[in-house]
Amino acid sequence: MDDPKFTIIYDTYCGWCYGAAPIFDALVDSGAQVDVLHRHLFQGPLAYRMSEGKGALVMKADARIHALTGQEFTTAYKTNVVLSDSEVLASHYTAQAAALVHDQGPRKEFALRHTLEVARFIDGLSASDRDAVIAALRNHGVSAADAAKIGTPALAELAEQNAQQAQDLMAAVGSQGVPTIVKSDGTRLTQIDHSAYYGRPGDISSLIS
Repeated sequence: MDDPKFTIIYDTYCGWCYGAAPIFDALVDSGAQVDVLHRHLFQGPLAYRMSEGKGALVMKADARIHALTGQEFTTAYKTNVVLSDSEVLASHYTAQAAALVHDQGPRKEFALRHTLEVARFIDGLSASDRDAVIAALRNHGVSAADAAKIGTPALAELAEQNAQQAQDLMAAVGSQGVPTIVKSDGTRLTQIDHSAYYGRPGDISSLIS
């Protein structure tokens, strides 16, 4: 029997995806066959303004994520992002950044994801900070010309194609949200309970056999 394949569906600005990040990375590091897809969850009606009640909900969720996973949410993030009167929870720039490096494989995309998570949840940079996303891309070897494509219609369309692929796969396994990890054994698709690996991400390698 062929080895199973996994698809990790995430959104860089999803706090629960940030909580599950050590599990994502452990699965990639395990040597399993892994694909990753950025969902681009926060757009349109889901691009919430923090000051309109969303900030309080995010703060509550972040506290629970920290308790379960140990992932850090700094004071800078809480002050500059969650409690900001102007912050809008929109992930279009990060979805486009992921699309820009997607063809280079999961390690490249997740290295970028980690940098953008630090910028968000540790350094407290705004989702609207296009320059921060461009700087992250440049730090990961993307050319200045390609990094400058952030915000262009063509790159936005590519990001939406990846997001639609992610959405279709989520629908196939009945997933209600991100993060989602899907295991494929031939024609059989199974959603993995990633929460079972909180605090012990390395154990997810047991799913390979």
